[in-house]
Amino acid sequence: MKSSLLALPILFATTTLAPALAQVLPAPPNHAQGVAADTRTGSAFNDNGTTIFYQVTVSRTPLVLIHGNPLTRALFQHQQTGLATRFQVITLDLPGFGRSSAPTGFGSTALYAGYVLDLMNHLGIQKAIIGGHSMGGLITQEIYREAPQRFLGMILIDTIAMGASQIEQGEWAGYAFQATDGGVSSIVETITPQLLAGATRTNDPVATTAIEDIIAEGSIPGAQAGAETLAIRPDYTAQLASISVPVLVVEGRDDPVYAFPIARALSQQVPHGTLALIPGASHVSIYERPAAANAAIVAWATADGL
Repeated sequence: MKSSLLALPILFATTTLAPALAQVLPAPPNHAQGVAADTRTGSAFNDNGTTIFYQVTVSRTPLVLIHGNPLTRALFQHQQTGLATRFQVITLDLPGFGRSSAPTGFGSTALYAGYVLDLMNHLGIQKAIIGGHSMGGLITQEIYREAPQRFLGMILIDTIAMGASQIEQGEWAGYAFQATDGGVSSIVETITPQLLAGATRTNDPVATTAIEDIIAEGSIPGAQAGAETLAIRPDYTAQLASISVPVLVVEGRDDPVYAFPIARALSQQVPHGTLALIPGASHVSIYERPAAANAAIVAWATADGL
């Protein structure tokens, strides 16, 4: 067992270390295949009538990151820059969020998983480290259920594997009603305190305003589909023991949504799990404390040969 990965300002706990993957990475796509040359503007592609907006950094080990509800790819802006020398960072706006068009039909982890896999196919990426934040972590687990062969590793950020309780289902129904009745802007004040630690909201108004702006980018159909996805999500707990790739669980120490015991259980239930606890961070730890989160990702990927 590993007692630590690096001397970082992060608390680590690990289970059995997976052997280094002896896989040959697929040849990365070039710009002619649709990869954005300018990560400030990104690119878009049509996925059966839905426009999916995405950003890609230079060609390295592919790292696909999936945002949670009600956010956008901008959640990972510090990974787009901070991890670009180590990974080919791919982020996208899920349908109904950011610059992607609204989804058709009811939201579900399977629906969103399909869009992520379609984007990987569009970019010619056969295998990647795939990770997600909150709802994006559930989508990541759904992608593994459908296509485990597409994973080099997995990152689960401030997320859960369990299905929604009746209480949580009711909360998401109320959230969808509020967004529908008052517009997406009406949920900003409700959601922001759950995403950021109190110290961040008090001492870092720039980060707070940025998160509020990211939430406001969403659409009512996106908010509705996100709420549906979280309310009716499958329970992935039984799948955890079968995940054969290395898994990094990133958790904000002050996360009130899916608290530390949930993250610890996730890291212990997978065969090759590592827990990175980010001090001074809440539910968007990867945005709130990007240097610590990025260091944890690099240390984990290096230790596991990714």
